[in-house]
Amino acid sequence: MKNESKNTLGLERVRKWLYAKDLAERTSGCVLCGSCYGHGPANPMEDEPGPKEKCPPYEYYRFQRHTPKSRWLMAQRVFHGLDPITPELKEVIYACTNCLMCQELCGVRNDGYGPWDITVAMREEITEKQGPLQAHCAIHDGLQRHDNPWGQQKSERGAWCEGLGLKQLGAASAPTLLFAGCSADRPSGRSSAVALAKLLQVAGEEFVVLGAEEKCCGLYAFDLGFRREYERLKDLNLTTIQSAGITKVITTCGSCQRIWREYGKSGGAAFTVLHGIEYMDQLVASGRLKFTRAIRKRVTYHDSCHLGRGVGVYDAPRRLLSAIPGVELIEMPRNRRWAWCCGGGGGVPEADPALAQWSAAERSNEARATGADVMLTASALCQRSFAEMTGPRLPVQDFLDFLQQAL
Repeated sequence: MKNESKNTLGLERVRKWLYAKDLAERTSGCVLCGSCYGHGPANPMEDEPGPKEKCPPYEYYRFQRHTPKSRWLMAQRVFHGLDPITPELKEVIYACTNCLMCQELCGVRNDGYGPWDITVAMREEITEKQGPLQAHCAIHDGLQRHDNPWGQQKSERGAWCEGLGLKQLGAASAPTLLFAGCSADRPSGRSSAVALAKLLQVAGEEFVVLGAEEKCCGLYAFDLGFRREYERLKDLNLTTIQSAGITKVITTCGSCQRIWREYGKSGGAAFTVLHGIEYMDQLVASGRLKFTRAIRKRVTYHDSCHLGRGVGVYDAPRRLLSAIPGVELIEMPRNRRWAWCCGGGGGVPEADPALAQWSAAERSNEARATGADVMLTASALCQRSFAEMTGPRLPVQDFLDFLQQAL
């Protein structure tokens, strides 16, 4: 996204995409083709159209109002004062799972904005005028009071790294920071953070952690429209690493990876951001890390929306799996850029739990049909979604945790 003033919030940030009055600005907006949800003409820039089902809320509700183009139309009418912000409008705006498929498919996203950006801007508009959605108030409060979306006390942060002998920034220095993320102290994310730390130790990497001083990357603030909180958290995180001379940030979660890269779009970010999978891929290629223990399992890999469509990491996890003796990768029909969303993003589990459960079950059933023994994923949000869904499901394991077992 473009470098914008922090004082520009809501729909004003994306006014060029909402068709202001002059003809020149009309060329930058939605053309209502329907490609964003899989029911329009094929984008001429695409090599393949992919599966028909692309937008989780549309496929669940089967109403046009739940499509990305309809959210754009709603935003346009609100921006020009034609419609008020109603409960029905908010129901649609907050049903988006932030899978980023519409961003992937939009053929006129040529000025830095796309369908998902309009949804985020609309959420900012709602927050500024009416406050957070009731279902998201606890998340907003947690970010304001504790710098994390779960309401975890700041003093409790960093419990995941106890007993690992890790160096904490302040007491030690290093050019590399392991950013564990808010889920590291929760069941859905602890194994990933612990595994990444152990992998880095085996590879001889000099790195530090933030421990109790770590703050949320700002994912929930960004995606739910809490723009002021996002900017505050971004500034705190950037100040921390820049003052410490950190040149490389390694994340455990694809969502954190996406937001840390978002920081760089503001300009002046002199550091590299890598997901743990990307860095492990580099270490294996350079010979600094080798998997010697065979794991005789059939696995399927779930491309999380944020690590996949968000930052484009597709090949690295597959190369790593091929480097482990005994592993057989069985791909799901919808994989890589076409991977189906688990339903865990965009605040949907809190705002529309039925939709979140349905989307997770859709993906879990696809994984089960492969005949694999386990589904691997690189996202704490995805692990949470699959853990909380009802019905039969394939065992789910964090990708980095799986790698660590092959050492």
